[in-house]
Amino acid sequence: MPARPVGTDMTLGVKLPAIALAALLLPLLVACGGGAGEGDGDGLRLGGAPVELEVTVQDWSGWQREQPEPETRSVTVGQGETFTVDTIGDEVTVTVLALHADRIELGTSDDLAPVGGLGGADHNDLSTTFELRRGGSVEFSTPTLDAGTSVRIVEIVG
Repeated sequence: MPARPVGTDMTLGVKLPAIALAALLLPLLVACGGGAGEGDGDGLRLGGAPVELEVTVQDWSGWQREQPEPETRSVTVGQGETFTVDTIGDEVTVTVLALHADRIELGTSDDLAPVGGLGGADHNDLSTTFELRRGGSVEFSTPTLDAGTSVRIVEIVG
């Protein structure tokens, strides 16, 4: 096998076109947001429009048969923005932590009990963060047994 001259690399001829192509495509990928769809690879809607949420608040009491009527309102909030919910004896601030293509992450100022699919609140797993799946709903309740407040949040889609 004949000796190659010092300082030559047979793969350099293949690497240079690939490097040049990558350098040309990088500005295009950055300008388009990095790929198909909206946002980053995690589905985060970077700079996305605010969302409209329907918030239903239901006070309840185990001490009486008659229950107060639920109150429903809509709020329009963007990432980092807040709204408040009046609960029995307190006020809870809800913050939109992140807007994703498939979900909305919410934070609350107080520990609350997530409400499961069958309607019962899990008082053993209190949380200050909740996930609202797009097209779905999320519900949480004050961690009390005798009287409290349940909150249901749904995204209003055009």
